Formats: sequence, C-alpha cells, structure tokens
Amino acid sequence: MSKMLRMAALALALGAVALPVVAADKAPVSGDDPVVARVNGDAITRSEIVRELQGLGSQAAQMPPQVLYPQLLEKAIVTKLISKKGYDDKLQNDKEVEERVKDAEAQIVADVYVRKAVAPKITDDKVKARYDELSAKFKPEDEVRARHILVPTEAEAEALLKQIKDGADFAKLATEKSKDSGSAKQGGDLGYFPRTAMVKPFAEAAFAMKVGDLSEKPVKTDFGYHVIKLEDRRKSSPPPLAEVKDQIMNQVGQELVSQLVKDMQAKAKVERFNFDGTPLKEKAPAKKEEKK
Repeated sequence: MSKMLRMAALALALGAVALPVVAADKAPVSGDDPVVARVNGDAITRSEIVRELQGLGSQAAQMPPQVLYPQLLEKAIVTKLISKKGYDDKLQNDKEVEERVKDAEAQIVADVYVRKAVAPKITDDKVKARYDELSAKFKPEDEVRARHILVPTEAEAEALLKQIKDGADFAKLATEKSKDSGSAKQGGDLGYFPRTAMVKPFAEAAFAMKVGDLSEKPVKTDFGYHVIKLEDRRKSSPPPLAEVKDQIMNQVGQELVSQLVKDMQAKAKVERFNFDGTPLKEKAPAKKEEKK
C-alpha cells in the first residue's frame, strides 16, 4: 500500500493492547520541505511540524492539519527559543538529557519497527474483507430526513407555521429565522437520522409524520420550539467503503499490533518487580467452588 502508517504510544503498552494507527498522509507533505518560521535566523521546517502532529495520536491526526497548525507552530518557536539557551549552556551533555534522549530513541525505534512490520499487512484486500464482514452484520433501521426551524417561543413557531401553510418557502424561512445555526445554512435540512439521534419529543413527532407533512403544531424540546417538515423516509444502509476506509485500516492495524505484541511477549522471558525493585508476590490461583 502507498499509505505510510504510524503506530502511536507503543511504549505505553501494558501487555497486549490495541494501538492507534495514524495515516501519515493526512499531513500536508510533499517533495519539498519549506521553512515555516525563523527564530533568530534558525529555520523551522514543515517536516518538524508534521512530526509533531503525528506524535499527537490518532484523534489529532484525523483533524485537518490547518486546525492545529497555529498551536504547533507556536510550540515549535518557543521550543527553538528555549532550546537555544539550553545548548548555549551545554545541556546537551547533561546526564539527564542523555538519559531522556536514550529513552526517546527507544520509543522512536519501537514506533518505526511496528509501522514497518504492520503497514505492509494492511492490504486493500484485507480492508475490503473486513468491510464486507461488517456490512454483513449491519442491521438496517428506519431513518427519516427532515427540515426544521427552531425558535425560542411557541408564538413565533405558530406564526411561522401559518406563513408556511400560506405558501411561504420553508427553506428560506429556516435560513432567515432558525436559531439552529448549523442546519439553518442548509435551509433547516437535518439530513437522514435514526430515531435515537434526536431528543425524544422531536423524534416522536418526526417519525409519526408522512413524507411531505408539516408538523401540525410546534414541537417543544429543551432547545425551544420546532416547526418540522418531513422530506423522506428510508432504511439505513452501510456507508460506502470510501467513507470508512481509514477507520477500518485503523481497526485492522490495531489488531495486528496487538497480535505482534502478544507474539513477542509469548517468546520473551519477562520478569516484573514492584516499584521498589522487590519481587512481585504471585497471586494464588482462585479456589474452585465445591459442588454441593
């Protein structure tokens, strides 16, 4: 596969645990490596920011890089400023620094080893097989597509209902009047949703309606009063592979990492001690209950 995969936080694994797999190609990397800042003449390159982004874990790596970029850039600038002072004081030769660099090197070596060992095994065929397996287990449920207009008072909702019944355009009123700023931009369109996705009063009202219906009266929820229009009904279906491929790659990767760690532990001689270095006391096997 062409995608480079990164396994985060391997050194934190206690036993065989599933670790996040981050697609490194989420980061804005190309053949060049432009300078993104200079601190007293010392350059900070884009690759430094990318490495910092990749080190934040799977959730951060799934976010658009431009969201985190300003904070990461400022962190890199501060690090450059302070580290320069440390280098001037020869702290790179300090015993604590040498020990922490050694620890960091071990983490990086483990991280890269896992990536190189696991990444080639996450093939398109394996991802497709897992998708087919999950799709076969998918249970369709009823969904509706609705528009709504949210206002603070019942009187406002009643007035909007009257305007719509008199011929006013629902989507235009939603854009102008709805306090739900997210859906207002789409003319009040909430898209398709299952019953469990909405608060109970709203869901009960929407699912009781027929396609094309307008709510007979405003629907009250903790958010205010809703005027609802039902656009469509359908049975849910699995999302297309393209939409969930990254999640499936993560899932398969986590399982492969977990198995890799288990296999290594099974072949290794591992001795564990208490925090003070004294031997651990073995737990006595649980006694079997006597049959009466």
